[in-house]
Amino acid sequence: MRVADLLDLPVLQGARVVAGASGLEARVRWVHVVDLPDPLPWIDRGMLMLSTGIAWPRRDGELADLVRRLAERGVAALGLAVPHYFARFPDPMRTAAEEVGLPLIEIPWEIPFVRITETVHQLILREQWQELERAEKLHRELMRAAARTRSLDRLVRTLGELLGRSITVEEPDGTLLAYYQRGPYEDAARQVTIESGRAPAWLQEGLAARGYLPPQGAQPYRVPAIPELGLRERVVCPIWLHGELVGLVWIIEGAEPLSGLDLRAAEHAALVFALLFAQQRELAQLEARLGYAFLTTVIEGRFSGSPEELERARALGYDPARCYRVAVIALGEPPLTVEAFQRREQVALRVRRVLRQLAAAPLVATVHDQVIALVEQEAHLERIWQELAGCGLTAVAGRAHAGPDGVRRSYREACTLLEYVSRPGLYRYEDLVLERVLAGDGEARHAFLSLWLGPLERARHGDRLVETLVHWVRARFSVNAVAEELGVHPNTVRYRLEQAGTLLGRDLTDPEAQFELQLLLRLLGREGKQPAALARSRNPRGDLPVG
Repeated sequence: MRVADLLDLPVLQGARVVAGASGLEARVRWVHVVDLPDPLPWIDRGMLMLSTGIAWPRRDGELADLVRRLAERGVAALGLAVPHYFARFPDPMRTAAEEVGLPLIEIPWEIPFVRITETVHQLILREQWQELERAEKLHRELMRAAARTRSLDRLVRTLGELLGRSITVEEPDGTLLAYYQRGPYEDAARQVTIESGRAPAWLQEGLAARGYLPPQGAQPYRVPAIPELGLRERVVCPIWLHGELVGLVWIIEGAEPLSGLDLRAAEHAALVFALLFAQQRELAQLEARLGYAFLTTVIEGRFSGSPEELERARALGYDPARCYRVAVIALGEPPLTVEAFQRREQVALRVRRVLRQLAAAPLVATVHDQVIALVEQEAHLERIWQELAGCGLTAVAGRAHAGPDGVRRSYREACTLLEYVSRPGLYRYEDLVLERVLAGDGEARHAFLSLWLGPLERARHGDRLVETLVHWVRARFSVNAVAEELGVHPNTVRYRLEQAGTLLGRDLTDPEAQFELQLLLRLLGREGKQPAALARSRNPRGDLPVG
């Protein structure tokens, strides 16, 4: 308990602090009565020393020196029974106590020291017992949570609820792994970290410049409030695994600092987190090996599609009935050095982690200077690029296709794009088809035709939509001319064009879209092809072998 707490006890009613009030926050761990000429061998740090003053010196200098020596030994407070041998604390002792911050307490002579020691010791033992019980509860709850879940989020929530504090667990580079938020955001730094999924660069750099990152040891340490970084007081607990720093636990302290028990609980939690990380790392390595083997087998055309192989593929999260894009992240340098190899593996690890966070199958492989990933949803592709955007990499993605053959096709499409891009960024196959067509790429011409006609031909009454669209382009985008040529009402033409635009996801009145439609018409003629819908239609003008 604190020295200030002693004064509120009924047994000390009438006692008063006469000097050294600045030390009232000192902690009292024991009470001892010392009435010897040389009390120093009988005292220890954190002690409340009680005395009648019978053996004290009577010279002013010696009395002041006694106070200073007691303060040096860490005495929490000095209590004197008055009035008897001393009517009150002498002025030299008061002056010295004010200088060193040692509380001097005058206790009425009628209060027996034995009652004071008994009462205070009972309270201290009770508090220690309660602290032991709380320590046992913290340990029990953490171990129970660790035994019943493999979720880092659940363990962080358990620790946050036990400590009553907001917590984040981050990788050494600031990537957010899990968090527990208790009430509103405490500061701007925490809000940005949680909303963006990683600690901002300015925060990391600011902490590093002040020596708080990286941690220098395994023990928890405090980071004071840094207003210019939007940071409140924090305690940082490093997470070490086989001598490697794998994470940091950040605990918001707030107005009430964490107790020693809280710090021990946080340190114990960091050990539990390290064990969880070790387990997750082993599972991730196994998962990565299986995913790597599967994806490379499919890309290289060695996937036979047997029932056994399909069963294993589904166990990994791959469904041959669904459509997947193949994304290729090019590092721009072959992994011929240790640094280049580690960079490639780090990129692959980050891609796997993103897919896992999105509850998607983390099917990722590495080939030469490429990291290859199977992506089912467009949002997943965007999230992967968001994770890698600041790394100066180039990412390309083929179109979405179904089945193992579709995976190989998407991979070939992605690799084709690498010949056309020279700047970092994310590029999709369909985004660069027009440029490749204009460059004379034969494969791109087929893709261009498929992009424009495929969605229409697969739709209900798609033959009418294709027929109307091609005639509309050939008629210089005149609705009335098409209506006259097809023998339908102009509103019918407008309705069909509106349907076509919806299926294609394009505004057909846009000049760029109309330029591509004119190019489409030319390519149909050059390729000697015509949509099935136009095979029955003749071109009355005879200007192009289309329709």
